Amino acid sequence: MPDHAADRGRAEVRAAGRSAPFRRGDRLITAGTPSDEVLLVESGLLKTLLPGHGVEPLVGLAGRGDLTGELGVVHGRPRSAHVVALSAGRAVHLAASAFLRLRDQNEDVRALVDHTILKRLHDADERRLTQTMEVGSRVAAVLLKWVTEQGRRTDHGLRLDGLSQRDLADAVAASEKSVETALGGLRARGLLRTSRLSFTLTDPPALSRLLNP
Repeated sequence: MPDHAADRGRAEVRAAGRSAPFRRGDRLITAGTPSDEVLLVESGLLKTLLPGHGVEPLVGLAGRGDLTGELGVVHGRPRSAHVVALSAGRAVHLAASAFLRLRDQNEDVRALVDHTILKRLHDADERRLTQTMEVGSRVAAVLLKWVTEQGRRTDHGLRLDGLSQRDLADAVAASEKSVETALGGLRARGLLRTSRLSFTLTDPPALSRLLNP
């Protein structure tokens, strides 16, 4: 069901901020730096990484209409994660002071912030549940979630561009070899098509039934 207040909040952020392009590989937010702005994604795909030594877990994706960077701004704390572009796109940049003023003055912007925080809490609960599964189910569950949320409809199914097999391995805490085996199983069932930086789910409802018999 559409959240019209959050949609109006996005329009307020767009009107107050400035739109700028980004390229694949650009780091839009760096962990540990001051929280000096929020971003509203207009197009393209971003990934959120937790800082670490060696592997940096991929904990979420942000696409069109998603707000990112707001938690550090709202709480006055440094950035807690990196945000890196998986594909070219555009984002609205709004300075922290302007965002806080807008949030205080506009109930629709507050609704957008609440919507974003609730979604993050829900996503965190889903990640904890997913980590209890075996690798094949983890891969299938993460793909189903992200392709459903961020993918686009094509003649062959729902397609998500920009994500690599390495990204998927980082998201499910498994080796690339284990992820490739899991992807091969989904391809063999006719549920998945893959190409470079692209995943297409041919029948998302069937994959959902496979995960939840």
